[in-house]
Formats: sequence, structure tokens, C-alpha cells
Amino acid sequence: MALNRAVLIGLLLLPGVAAPAGESDADPLAELPVAAAPGQPKSCCTLPSRFGAIPVATRLSVEPSDVGARVLVDGELFAEYVTKAGRQPIVWPIRNASGQEMTRSWPMGPKLAAEEEDHPHHQSLWFSHGGVNGHDFWHQAKGTGEGRPRIVHKEFVRSQIDAGDTVVVETTNDWTAAGENVLADTRTLVFGLLNGGGDSPSARYIDFTITLKAEYGPATFADTKEGSFAVRVPGAMKLDAGLGGQILNDRGQADAEAWGHAASWVAYSGPLAVAPEDGEAARGGLVMMSHPESFRPRCRWHVRGYGLFAANPFGESDFPADRPRQGTYILETGESLTLRYRVVFFEGPALSADFAGWYEQFALN
Repeated sequence: MALNRAVLIGLLLLPGVAAPAGESDADPLAELPVAAAPGQPKSCCTLPSRFGAIPVATRLSVEPSDVGARVLVDGELFAEYVTKAGRQPIVWPIRNASGQEMTRSWPMGPKLAAEEEDHPHHQSLWFSHGGVNGHDFWHQAKGTGEGRPRIVHKEFVRSQIDAGDTVVVETTNDWTAAGENVLADTRTLVFGLLNGGGDSPSARYIDFTITLKAEYGPATFADTKEGSFAVRVPGAMKLDAGLGGQILNDRGQADAEAWGHAASWVAYSGPLAVAPEDGEAARGGLVMMSHPESFRPRCRWHVRGYGLFAANPFGESDFPADRPRQGTYILETGESLTLRYRVVFFEGPALSADFAGWYEQFALN
């Protein structure tokens, strides 16, 4: 079914301001600014060399920011790729066509209504894992110093408009711990409008493809529920808020029953914010999909009532018994594996038939 057409409204852009040169051991989130920087340059026809030229007529555009790259639709902020959010790259904020946040604001920004100050390592949209060669890249690292596990942005390979329809951001990164490189990755993010903004003008998507490379020796990915490609949903949407949030997977398992089971897609939907006293809350949601060509495509889903939403291709023992089996995986030196996911951010009502159709569209890419 077609989603309701959302009217674009003015919204406050949240560009980054310059981060300190050194990382704060006391507050690893201190490098990610909350306040908007005045006078942030607007997108133009030509950007610095790592960014591609922007056709004036396209709806999507990309521009550099002090913390990474900002993706805009019709000149308004859709999402920002942040190269360094204390210990890893993330995407935050992510906004729908009406300007509403589609992931939790805290701890990067102010704590909004119905949000909890829990799990500070849940940073909007990210990729990490709880065990790589014995190092925990998932949780907020305790202790101080450069030896803490972190994912370090190396460079932008490209950041450009692709044929006028999507924005592509590609980066390389190193996973470091105890003063050594453990793993390398190349991640490609594609930002777009579902169906080109035609039939479903309010639905937006982010494709996330990551190739994990054992460039520095063998890499062992542990069997743990703490991973891997993840989103933290808005506070009002989470089941535990009691405001009408819902979880559904492609097997028809709902809410808590969907946790830990194998699926090709999972949807988390509900109110996008707490309703005002004199009105109703806008509704919408997110559908996360695993591509058929992804490593372990029908993976397990670490999706929780408190708002965590993660595709996990390595966890097995922590989850309910299910097929297909997965678990610990070893990449030998020089080997790599590739994971492909899509997140659709939609407004208004949607049904399982919509989710299935969006998955079929993704699977053909």
C-alpha cells in the first residue's frame, strides 16, 4: 500500500562543529557536538576533492561537515555520517521527510521524551561486534588510553551523487585494540528515496554494505548476541514505552517472540515521539533487511523491547534454538566477508505486505 504523503517542513539542521584534536578519555562522546554551528556552508555544485560534483537539479545532495558528511534531500538534512563518535563511525541524526528523528537522540544529543539514559554504546546507527580476537568493540570501553577497542576512520574513498538518484559514501576503517590493528573494513552507505520518491515519497532508505578484511592476521568473530549492524529506535517507539510500539518479522513473529530468531527482515514501528497534549503522535517505523547475497543472509536478530534493533550473523548460543545455525567464524589472513543490509525509514501506517515488497525490491539490487 502507498504510504501517506508527508509535507516537508522546515527543520533545524544539526551540522557538526570541530571536534577536539585529541580523544577525551573521561568522556568518549565529548567529540560529538550537540549544538548547531552557525554559518555552516550550504551545498553547492562542487565540493572538495574527496566529494563528487553535485548536479543542481537533483533532490539529494552531499556536503562535507566538520565531523564527516551530511546528506540532504531538497536542501534539508536527511542524515550525517560521523567519522568519530568517541570510538566508532556512526550515522546521526537520521530524519524523515517531516523532520522527525528516526533514531534515539541520546547520548549524541539531548535526551528526548521517553528516552532512557541506558546503553551509551547504542549510537543511532552503527556497526561493531562484541568479540573480535577477544576484544569487545560493542560495549563502551572501560578504562583509558589508546589501547581501548575502537573503530578508527581512515579515509573517505568517495562521497558523491550516483546518477542523480542516490548519495554514496564509502570509507575505510581500522579496528584497533591494545595498540594494534585487529581488522580492516570498507563500508559503503547508499542514501536514497524509496521508488525514487514517487509512489512512496515519504520513505527513505540507507543501504549499508561492509566488507570485513583480515589484513592484519586471522580474525575470529565470537559467538555473542552483542552485535552487529544496529539501530536504536526513538524512545516513544520502543515496546517498553507502552505507547503502541510493535515488532514484526517475516515469519509473523511479533514483539518479544521475534528476539533472537532468524529472519530476512524485521520491522519496528510505532509513535515517532510522545504525543502532544492537544494532539496525536505521528507514527512510522524502520524495516531492517538482510540481502540474500549477504554473509549468512537469514541472520539472527537482537531486537529488544527497550529499543535495540540489530542484525547479528555471528550470535548463536545466546539466542533461542533456530535454523539456520550460525556462531563463531574465523577469517584467515587475507580473507574477507561482506554483509549487506538496508534500513527503510517510513512515515504513517504500513503492513507486512509493504515490508515484504520492500524486501523483494532490495533483494533484486
